[in-house]
Amino acid sequence: MSEDEEARKKEASSPWPSARKSEVPTAVRSPEVPAGAPRARKAAWAAPLDRLDKAWTTLDARLCAVVLLADAATLVTWISLKSLASTGSGGAGRVFRCLVSALVLGGLAHAMARKRVARHERVTTGAVVLGMLVGTQWGEFGVSYFGNVLAWLQNASFLVFFGGASDVAKRLTLWLALLGASVATGQGKHINVDVVMRFLSPRARVPVAVLGWMVAAVVAFAGVWGFFDHVAVVDYKAPVTVPCPDKPAKECQASPGSKIEFVRNETKRDLFLAGRQIALDWKSLPKVLSGVPYAQWLTAREWNTWVHEGTWETYFAKADIRAMEMDETESAFRTPAVTAIPGAGERVFQLLVRECNFIFAFGLLVIGLRFVLRSLLAIAGWINVDPDAAHGDEDLEHAHEGVSPTELS
Repeated sequence: MSEDEEARKKEASSPWPSARKSEVPTAVRSPEVPAGAPRARKAAWAAPLDRLDKAWTTLDARLCAVVLLADAATLVTWISLKSLASTGSGGAGRVFRCLVSALVLGGLAHAMARKRVARHERVTTGAVVLGMLVGTQWGEFGVSYFGNVLAWLQNASFLVFFGGASDVAKRLTLWLALLGASVATGQGKHINVDVVMRFLSPRARVPVAVLGWMVAAVVAFAGVWGFFDHVAVVDYKAPVTVPCPDKPAKECQASPGSKIEFVRNETKRDLFLAGRQIALDWKSLPKVLSGVPYAQWLTAREWNTWVHEGTWETYFAKADIRAMEMDETESAFRTPAVTAIPGAGERVFQLLVRECNFIFAFGLLVIGLRFVLRSLLAIAGWINVDPDAAHGDEDLEHAHEGVSPTELS
């Protein structure tokens, strides 16, 4: 036996994962199905469902990436503005300015000196240290400008409907968790107790797995209405009781349809107000970025013009709309924001949070549908219900089909 063959034999027998990187995949080296035995047949009617499952998983994975980037961007922007709006003479404002200066100067030095290997590390390190020192000299530079931008975002922009940038990040995190749960369910990598499955024969595993998934789907679907009803009653203040159709003097339980209709009308009104605020934000943004104080540019005439542009009559009484108008003879400025619901006197702060709370119901609906789809694919023979299948990568399961072991070695 040559030295190379002996080294490969020792490497293959090593218990460490790093020593087995070049091994032939288990599915290729020692297939579970005996040679010559026919593979499990896949029902043709489930082929569209399999394509739907793969497309669904791809969509969820891409949404996860988008939501993750949006969450990170929101947090970074909020922390940056909050730090730059703070004094640079000490505290978090000074630390942030030092880090920014060190990052900028260190990055420039790295790009300019990377071809000079001998001096690269010293030049970059010196630039980082210099940046830290420069950061201590910012003082109050930028405090007023970034303070105005931050105040506008937190007090007079579309973000007010969510409670501010930090609350937007929280909602994105919840959405990310539910998207991850959907992906895990679609790939069979959800939390699962598989003790019983390991004692069953391969033929008996499919009905048991399908039974478990269908029970999970029923529980998820039940939770959809539970969450919806809770949000409708607690957040939307939907009436729990209504006058009985046959006896108006008596109170009867409100039907699910009446709650859904109530929530639909309230949601349309909330989205209308949010849309009007976004239209106002497009006018505010250039002013704020140019350094104009956010509460000192909108005159009474401009405010009234903005009010008349919207179809407010669809959702509010004419008297409530007229109450929003300002006296154009006044010289005072108006904060560029929808501060309250016309006629109701209720603030719009965190108004869209109740719509966001439906994400739990929607997430459970998606997970329940994924369980049903996975059950159909298992019945049709398109997925493997083996207890160890969840520990592999389904996308790579057939990557080496048709390739001989000698070609992989």
